[in-house]
Amino acid sequence: MDKLLTQFCAPFQAALAPYEAELMHAREIRIRVGKPILLCGKEEFAVPAPPPDARQLTTLLLAFCNQALYAHEEQLRQGFLTLPYGHRVGVCGHMVMQDGKPLRLSGVQGMNVRIARQMACDMRAVDVVRHGRALRSTLIVSPPGLGKTTMLRELARQLSGLGVQVALADERGELAACVQGVPQLDVGERTDVMDNMPKAEAVQLLIRAMSPDLVVSDEIGSAQDAEALMDAQRCGVKVLCSAHGASYGDVRGRSAVRQLLREGVFERVMVLGKDVGKILAVYDKEGRPC
Repeated sequence: MDKLLTQFCAPFQAALAPYEAELMHAREIRIRVGKPILLCGKEEFAVPAPPPDARQLTTLLLAFCNQALYAHEEQLRQGFLTLPYGHRVGVCGHMVMQDGKPLRLSGVQGMNVRIARQMACDMRAVDVVRHGRALRSTLIVSPPGLGKTTMLRELARQLSGLGVQVALADERGELAACVQGVPQLDVGERTDVMDNMPKAEAVQLLIRAMSPDLVVSDEIGSAQDAEALMDAQRCGVKVLCSAHGASYGDVRGRSAVRQLLREGVFERVMVLGKDVGKILAVYDKEGRPC
């Protein structure tokens, strides 16, 4: 948490530092123009400090970018920024458009700092992905903020410790939190990481270059992602991925995931519950509860 606070500019550090206990239990720090700063976890805590104005949020964004907005333009066009050690900042405001596509973020209205933590997850998860010596391709499903990324990171770490050669496609830098290519979070002794690269391309490169038993990637979102995972299956490599949704039915409604389920890529679908890192239900490739 100390490392996270050093990335804030001085006024925000001063506002947050007295509330160390509340920060330790928070999953998110929500900052909006003209509104109280909120620390959000199981409970919500409003920091008793003057609400920030638009100028202060712009200053904070510059601090998060090390005063180099241009170096982070691609991420900001997608509405996020990844900080060292895997913390992710959602950013919204006024987006300048060009030819119908996002060009640059011009004004900041709000930020959501999602705090990355190394934490234990439901121990049953390893047995879902690994049956004896065999691996099962698995999809992890939950709404935002309920531990998909944490679960992926912990499974990579534990499976790596059990002798599995793991390859991690970390497009947004949240899984391994690499600094100059070196993971700052523990993803396992037999885990290779490719970060800051579109996941579809990273998956293909990792399969060719690193000969993994298991490829891990966060948030399937596109047809290209789906095709890369189907290629992995054709190469005999198992996959462990995540997708947004509250239920098995939700993810079946998403085109990219529906294609993967139809092709039988995922042998198990693990749905997380309301407590971070806890399993609510597990389904087989036919959608039957296990």
